Amino acid sequence: MTAKDLSARPLGLAEVIDRSVAVALRHFRALFAAMLLAEAPALLLSRRLAPAQDLLEVLGDPAHGAELLGPALWHLSLLFVSLLALQLLATGAAAAIVAPSLEPRRAAARPGPARAVLSVTTAVAVQVLLLAAAPVAGGLPGLALALRARSLPTLLAGAAGAMVGGLGLFLVATLRSVFVPVVAVLEGRVGLAALGRSSRLMSPRPGSPFAERPGVRASLVLVVLFVLLAAVNGLAGIPRLLALRASGASGGLGLVGAELSAPLEVGLAVFEAAAAAVLQPFSLVAVVVLYFDRRARTEGIDLEAWAERL
Repeated sequence: MTAKDLSARPLGLAEVIDRSVAVALRHFRALFAAMLLAEAPALLLSRRLAPAQDLLEVLGDPAHGAELLGPALWHLSLLFVSLLALQLLATGAAAAIVAPSLEPRRAAARPGPARAVLSVTTAVAVQVLLLAAAPVAGGLPGLALALRARSLPTLLAGAAGAMVGGLGLFLVATLRSVFVPVVAVLEGRVGLAALGRSSRLMSPRPGSPFAERPGVRASLVLVVLFVLLAAVNGLAGIPRLLALRASGASGGLGLVGAELSAPLEVGLAVFEAAAAAVLQPFSLVAVVVLYFDRRARTEGIDLEAWAERL
């Protein structure tokens, strides 16, 4: 494809995926290097903070589990927030790398490096806080009902309501804030301003068909890419499983708490980081492609570029 073929315009779902793959391949080297920088701390965090052994002890010794469950859940929450922040920062880096292939106006003013770093740091901090608070806020009504329940049906209804409400609000917050890192890097908006801009871009027009609603389109594209990348990423995890079985670890939960020798662990970690750095850009670039698609649909930036060429 030529650069002209990749410029912003309204796209169908299949075109979004096709263009994401084309742009990621065009900028593969730069994206691979950036993703390696993000994967290194991610792997370190997952190794140091993942309380796999503690969780196994909770399952094996319920009497002692109450003492271990709190720290284990805290570690898991810290791991989730840290990995989420790294993922969002990686999205901002991907936006900076691939935007020149997608922007309809190459001479458009973009924030300088210092401004971009400030913008994406503050914007990601706000987005992480939002995504951490959303499930708590969504689950509070159901949790309050469950705590006041005087019968089993009411308790179950409250627990189900907490789960549905928490997950539902988390998904809404995720979709509304999906463009936050991209907006921060490409438009220089900080904190709440980037969040508000993302929310406006993801707002559906009144009366728009269900399939054309931005949340639905973004969900379908990201789910398709997630399934494809998860399948390929699962293949990258086979060497670790084979190494664990060869070391004598039993199947099932036995694999979770098993340990490998230091040289083998380092080798597998490098391999997994490289595999993730190869695969991750495709889903991140899809977010950037969707951002330009939304701007073409709501602001007509492709028509502005066409008029400038005339």
